[in-house]
Amino acid sequence: MFYRLNILRIAIKNRFFPVQNSIPKQNFYRSLSVLNTSDEQYSTAHSIKQSPILESVHEKTLASGQFSIMMVSSLQGSFLKSLVQMSKATKVLEIGSFTGYSALCIAEGLKERGPEAKIVTLEKDEEFFKTAKENVESSGLGHMIELKLGAALDTLSTLDNAIQYDLIFIDADKENYINYYNTILERNLLSDDGTIIADNVLFSGFVSQVGEGKDPFYLQPIYKSAAEHLHLFNEYVAKDQRTTQVILPCFDGLSIIRKRKV
Repeated sequence: MFYRLNILRIAIKNRFFPVQNSIPKQNFYRSLSVLNTSDEQYSTAHSIKQSPILESVHEKTLASGQFSIMMVSSLQGSFLKSLVQMSKATKVLEIGSFTGYSALCIAEGLKERGPEAKIVTLEKDEEFFKTAKENVESSGLGHMIELKLGAALDTLSTLDNAIQYDLIFIDADKENYINYYNTILERNLLSDDGTIIADNVLFSGFVSQVGEGKDPFYLQPIYKSAAEHLHLFNEYVAKDQRTTQVILPCFDGLSIIRKRKV
């Protein structure tokens, strides 16, 4: 029994904090991805290539250490860029800037939308904010990106709600997903044809385990709490008559949320 528990602890540790040399560098930061490694590598190889700007920020973030797991993968970055292009969004709001990589992916997708196109990105951590600001300012896309420092809920409550956003990307602390969602809808920050994209809603399969009544006791408390809060978020949105939701089992789980048409 103890032997099996030790093996399990090692497996969990390697899953969340893998040794960098044990897997290819480009996959180190995405050990939580629902896609398996070979599928992600194949998909990336057969998808549009990233610009040198994005590659540079991506590589710098990878080299920054274990926090790099918080960054979206290059494949997901390309997806965000394409989504912005397909949706013809002009105003985008991002909750959770980290190093600015995802904001830059979105900004590249906005470039063809004209001078009014803009992304507002929110970050509460001062060090991450500083890094994101440096990356944005050196990218040549800074005129399209507005960074705001502070707790996202506080910032959301002070945003000018005369401005609505066509796409809102939520990728921040999981405990506040429901609060972010409600604030967005109550303050009418989402345009009538807009879309909310919530990231990590499957959390490497642990959210569905919670939903099935299983107790992922082997997880560190912070990860267990995140899985529980994400399940509550998915349940909340599924029952909310204001919106419709589709959860895609790709990356680490993406929830596509749109206003319900009356």
